[in-house]
Amino acid sequence: GRVRDEAADANDRALRILAEFDTYRRRSEKERATAADRGAADVLRELLEVVDNFDRALEHANDDLPDSFLDGLRLVARSLHDVLDRRGIEKIEAVGQPFDPELHEALSSMPGEDVEPNTVLSEVQTGYKLGERVLRAARVIVSRAEPGS
Repeated sequence: GRVRDEAADANDRALRILAEFDTYRRRSEKERATAADRGAADVLRELLEVVDNFDRALEHANDDLPDSFLDGLRLVARSLHDVLDRRGIEKIEAVGQPFDPELHEALSSMPGEDVEPNTVLSEVQTGYKLGERVLRAARVIVSRAEPGS
């Protein structure tokens, strides 16, 4: 009778505590993973700035530089881009695409010849995403409708 009831109660309590602990453990693992993802995203975002600056420097590197030096710079740029590729970071398509506020940050608009309004005309800064997550929106210039059209 009573002993069996108390044992059943104790068993129920133990099972409930185990279930709560399991829920807690899963939640804390998920929070840790999310924090790690956020930290990684922050580091990758900073790395994107470095990659941009490096690419810009290469674009403006003048022909007076020795070939061996330029080749070295190109090698560093390629390895930076390889790191991004290995991490699954992709450039966001922008030019010619319909403006998407999730992916693009419009810096300004201008009349677009032969394109629909709200089409990305040019890219001021490349955007990148990691899977579905936007690390940095592409900064763009968008076409606007002509008055009276």
